[in-house]
Amino acid sequence: MTIKQFSQTDPAWKSKLLGFDKSSTIGGYGCLLTSITMCATHYGAPDLTPEQLNEKLKAVNGFQAGTAYLIGWCIGSIVPGMSVDYRQCAGAPAPLAEIDASLAQGRPVIIEADWSPSAGVQTHYMVAYAKEGDDYLVYDPYPFPVTNGQIKLSTSKYAQLAGSKDPSRIITGCFFTRGAMKIDPPTPPKLDKGVYASFPVYATADDLALRSQPMVTDFTLLKRFPVNTEFKVLEADATAGPKVGTQNQWIPVKAPDGTEGYTAGWLISKSKNTAAPAPGTPPAAVPVPKDAPVVKTTVDALKLRSRPDNTEATIMKIYPIGTELKVLEAPSEVKRKVGVNFEWLKVSDVEGKQGVVAAWYVTIVSLGAFGPEAQRQTSGPNFSVGEVLPVILRTVEDNVAFRSQAYISKDTLIQRLPKDSELIAIEPEDVAASKIGKSGEWIKVRDLKDNEGYVAAWLVKERPADPVPQVSPDDC
Repeated sequence: MTIKQFSQTDPAWKSKLLGFDKSSTIGGYGCLLTSITMCATHYGAPDLTPEQLNEKLKAVNGFQAGTAYLIGWCIGSIVPGMSVDYRQCAGAPAPLAEIDASLAQGRPVIIEADWSPSAGVQTHYMVAYAKEGDDYLVYDPYPFPVTNGQIKLSTSKYAQLAGSKDPSRIITGCFFTRGAMKIDPPTPPKLDKGVYASFPVYATADDLALRSQPMVTDFTLLKRFPVNTEFKVLEADATAGPKVGTQNQWIPVKAPDGTEGYTAGWLISKSKNTAAPAPGTPPAAVPVPKDAPVVKTTVDALKLRSRPDNTEATIMKIYPIGTELKVLEAPSEVKRKVGVNFEWLKVSDVEGKQGVVAAWYVTIVSLGAFGPEAQRQTSGPNFSVGEVLPVILRTVEDNVAFRSQAYISKDTLIQRLPKDSELIAIEPEDVAASKIGKSGEWIKVRDLKDNEGYVAAWLVKERPADPVPQVSPDDC
């Protein structure tokens, strides 16, 4: 994989303060920052440097207040589609199988090791970019100039400090990275050997996955099929029969379009699911948590679909770049899916329209909360849309005031909004539209989190028109 090497002790930035800390520097404590920068060059930010990432993260509050502690999920605000997921394993064997799978998919892993013989673990981070035999090749961000050639984990000083050449003992934690890199769909296997079951099987769940191998990963997904899709079983009754409806069993099948692959035995049945809605039925609207996670589109003409299916019949709406959407899934699922090819997110837009979008074309704005307080439901627009579309606005600069009343006062300030925040006008369309960009005018609006208030008309613009389908990206 292509990764640009950096050193945290490079004179160009080693003396720069790390995050919001008043004494810690990149040179002294910036190994994680530098490692994330290296991975970012692999995920679409080839010109990013540790110093630039430090400043960009500060701008989005990507460090804990007053400290140098980096908030990992904020990286998606800097490198669209990129995410990191930490796994602590000090005192337990490191998850080598998961590390191997990540590297095999072209995803570098930031590994943690002890850098000092003192008691406890003094954390240092490096980038594992390849496996060689039972060992890992790493880029260590500390040396300057950067070390040319291969550094093997088992022969590094970190192995000596761990007293072992076993990577599972040297590694005390790891950040699994993901990013919006190009992943080619797998090649369908040839499973039809001329032996068939006497019965077909049917998908009992919507979006049933057909996979190239009997395992659940990004790189095995061939296609998804709607509930009650009929499949031909490519093995004999005696073999296939016991697998139907059984957990952790996989069955080779042929889809109606001729695609061969493996499907989960526990998600199929010998009969159709009579409770399932008819094909093409839009998903039922569900309550939107008050503080649901929010994502933003990173491409123009992203489609809102009724289901994860790339046919024209599923297109419900098309969004311009920068559109903010509430996610109707848990934050853990949002972090797992965003930027990952072939994953889909259930979302609701500012007008209350619900559906799914391609997760690899959005980035995280905020993760919100799914606790008891978050279960307060939002309401739809308090006007009838009819033939007149509501006015959707975007702020034109950072720190635009969102106010409870239409005048400037410290007592009216609800919050300040970043540039390109989306708001929906909740006053007549012709009235709102006539004010946009005019000094001294105010527009009554609602934000994506259902707060109502006023925004200065001279600090907003109308959101770009929804693109036409002919120029939409390939999100299948």
